[in-house]
Amino acid sequence: MNICEAPDLSLVKDGRYADSSQPIQSNLNWSSTLSLSQLRQQLEYLETQHSLTGDSHAYFLSCYIVSMKRCEYLIEAIRNSDHPEHALCADLDDRLIESIASYFSYYYFSAYEAVLSSGKKRVPNPWALALNSDSVAKQSPLHGMLLGLIAHSCYDLPLVLSETTSSGSPLYDWSNADHKRTYLEISKLLVEELPVIGRNIESTFGSMRRRGLVKGGVSIRLVSYLLRSGFFSRIVFKVLTNVHREALLNCHRLQRGVLSVDALADLCCKRMSLFTQGSIHVNVVKAVFQVLVKS
Repeated sequence: MNICEAPDLSLVKDGRYADSSQPIQSNLNWSSTLSLSQLRQQLEYLETQHSLTGDSHAYFLSCYIVSMKRCEYLIEAIRNSDHPEHALCADLDDRLIESIASYFSYYYFSAYEAVLSSGKKRVPNPWALALNSDSVAKQSPLHGMLLGLIAHSCYDLPLVLSETTSSGSPLYDWSNADHKRTYLEISKLLVEELPVIGRNIESTFGSMRRRGLVKGGVSIRLVSYLLRSGFFSRIVFKVLTNVHREALLNCHRLQRGVLSVDALADLCCKRMSLFTQGSIHVNVVKAVFQVLVKS
């Protein structure tokens, strides 16, 4: 996969970098043989590039990097009997974690490449909102993070689970008890990394602010503080658990033909529209409340 040049790159329109016309590009040829470490390094490269242009998508990438590192850590803990967390993780399925994380990145990089191809490839509607929307540039920096998270978790994840196979077998086996526990445990494990995510997004903001690319930052600092303090842990765990279960349900619907890919994209876009209209602070509260009520 080549993330190619685009003369008018809307991905960086919300930046204030003097050379923001310089396209973000990469030369990743995605393959299932690439290690998670190699894929994470690609995400780190893109995060740096977006930070250099002051683009809010950098916040999403900073979260994604933490998630990839956690997956690498878990796989090491499962496979290495001398690891301090081996006993806690030994019965999780390391191959499932590795496969989901790897193919998950494929769907992200595919959408990213499509955006940069200047219309030559069809961009999934959720990613068109998250990566290629002028409305993102007019809103809080947190929009870039939240829109990316929703597109990846609510659109890409069901597709990964429903469409991807490993050695001819479905990636996620509904009858496999270890698969079920491994998948649901991911919510809990990611919540443990919230303080790291908080530090990362604040570091990303600081890097852009030092170069004069962004101003203010009250929202970023507040969110960073709340993530680091553990104040959000219970809420985020509840939200993640519901999102992951919904992804499994939509995966099942896709496989049965009850839900189409286009219908899934529409559902995701409706959810994302909460964050593109009005105050993001009010909308975040509304969205969280709706998720908690549904549970």
